[in-house]
Amino acid sequence: MKPLSPRSEAFARQNDMLHAFVRVGSSRQPLVAHGALQGWSIAIKDCFDLAGEIASVGTPMFAARRATRTATAVQRLLDAGACIVGHTQMVELAFGGWGINAALGTPRNPWDGRIVRVAGGSSSGSAVAVAARMVRAALGSDTAGSIRMPVALCGVTGLKTTYALIPEDGVFPLASSYDSVGPIAQTADDCARLFEVLAQTNVAPIQAPSGMRIAVFDSAAYPVPVESAVQQALDEAADIFVRLGARLHKSAPPFALAELTRDAGTLIGAEAWALHRARFELDTNAFGADIQRRFEQARLTELSTIAVARAARVEASERFRQWFPADEVLLMPTVHCSAPALDSVDERGSPLGQFTRWVNHVGGCALSLPAGFDALGLPVAIQLVGQARTEARLLALGSAFQQATDWHRREPDLRWATGF
Repeated sequence: MKPLSPRSEAFARQNDMLHAFVRVGSSRQPLVAHGALQGWSIAIKDCFDLAGEIASVGTPMFAARRATRTATAVQRLLDAGACIVGHTQMVELAFGGWGINAALGTPRNPWDGRIVRVAGGSSSGSAVAVAARMVRAALGSDTAGSIRMPVALCGVTGLKTTYALIPEDGVFPLASSYDSVGPIAQTADDCARLFEVLAQTNVAPIQAPSGMRIAVFDSAAYPVPVESAVQQALDEAADIFVRLGARLHKSAPPFALAELTRDAGTLIGAEAWALHRARFELDTNAFGADIQRRFEQARLTELSTIAVARAARVEASERFRQWFPADEVLLMPTVHCSAPALDSVDERGSPLGQFTRWVNHVGGCALSLPAGFDALGLPVAIQLVGQARTEARLLALGSAFQQATDWHRREPDLRWATGF
């Protein structure tokens, strides 16, 4: 066996400390000599199939689950010349927002070497790997904010794409009517290049943000209060967009975001329960404690409650389409806080996805961007939300914002993790 190079030693040490990767050795080389992603190192969340490799979906139950095919999304990356470095750690079965995986290891937020802080989930390892500059980009999935929440807490960029726009075959589901595939990268421009490959489309040039209408909510419409650093970042981002020529206006949602979050939780739980019920009833202890609690709650949910939530979702989706113009963008927080300490988080409490889950519920798309730091030096983020299939507009705005700021260029100091 060849000795590791200093860079490889640093990588291995980082991964040992950060728990970002579960299998680095599953590297798959590009299939073409030249392509749009030639030279890119990309990690994939552990729910994406890569033929011949294990994809455990973050659970010991699937520790030997070896893929017989390659997910279409992964194949498109390979066809474009990307090098797939390995699978990244995730929340068990993607069913959790804080990024905790007690059974297989919880990825550590790279921005604090003293206190172990959460990275957000469920695409936790993918966000950590990009934030720590272990890879250029990563694939994640987003059911209720599972791309946007970790990128917000880890200080990188992530795109929640329109439902079903990127094929989900070969991606282990959580809730099939909410799941979506999307990229995680340092910049909106990199997300745009990845989106073009994944969706097999060209991101048409959009003059942004000059003349573009951007809506903002009054804080009274927020489902939960936000930390002062988050609100400050949002206000500063609004000022930047105005300086760049955008037209901001106050708006009020035609629904209560907290109610949409609640209904989405009911339906996601019902869909996940339907998928895993047989396994759960066969061996409850095969699942982690947090998942057990979620499934027990889903099992006890009345069919009438599910039916009401499903009807409310249809109504809310229609309200969103009628209320929000396709040529506008909504500016809001991605999450309400910076990364809390791991030992202070309980999945049974208020979900992290109070600002993200509703977007999946009504069928929109969204882009999360790093937008500053709090007093502890932890990242905070903003989110741009649009109607279905308006990714190009969001990415153009995100690119303009990042040309005017440098938050996305900041890197965590990882000397504590590498020993160098």
